[in-house]
Amino acid sequence: MMLWTEPAKTMGGTRNGTHYSTVWLEQGAYSEIRRFVVIKEGYGNSICSPIHTYNGQATLKPNLPERQQHAIIYTSQECPPEHWYTATDGSVVKENLTKDAIKVKREQKGPEGDLGDYSRLNYSKIYTVENYVRVLNIGIVERDWLPALNANSYVKPSETLGPVEKPTNHKPPRDSGRSSRESGGGHHKGKESGRRSRR
Repeated sequence: MMLWTEPAKTMGGTRNGTHYSTVWLEQGAYSEIRRFVVIKEGYGNSICSPIHTYNGQATLKPNLPERQQHAIIYTSQECPPEHWYTATDGSVVKENLTKDAIKVKREQKGPEGDLGDYSRLNYSKIYTVENYVRVLNIGIVERDWLPALNANSYVKPSETLGPVEKPTNHKPPRDSGRSSRESGGGHHKGKESGRRSRR
């Protein structure tokens, strides 16, 4: 959970924790408290997908794009049912989601840690969040639900579960002119090769 600001398509007033403002070149911007799921840890940042309730409408919000790229995400003991409503003609409108729900083990006891019944993880959007940004950890995806998260995300996780190591310059050694036979042949394992990935 963090404060997030991005360009606004239309301007409005402050409501439900969302604040609109005008910035450079008369561009509108809005800021809100937003929840994310970390898909992959990079060097100095994290690759995330957002969580939305769409004002309590879940994926039945009118004109919502990529509706089937969403999944229920929850912190309750049992998975909440899909959202539905009865239309004016008497027909029942359902979400009909195809992706597996994701369970989160909450780490905050207050309302910040409760995802409620209408939270949906949007796999179709990818954001980069820098590590210096202040965030509130509200929970962690349960281990048994990680395969579904990784399978449905556009960003595939690294083979190791830990963050990416700091890049190096990979400068060739001074004796790089020696043949592989003279140096013993093949590549040598560095000190990092024996480290265990962080779980």
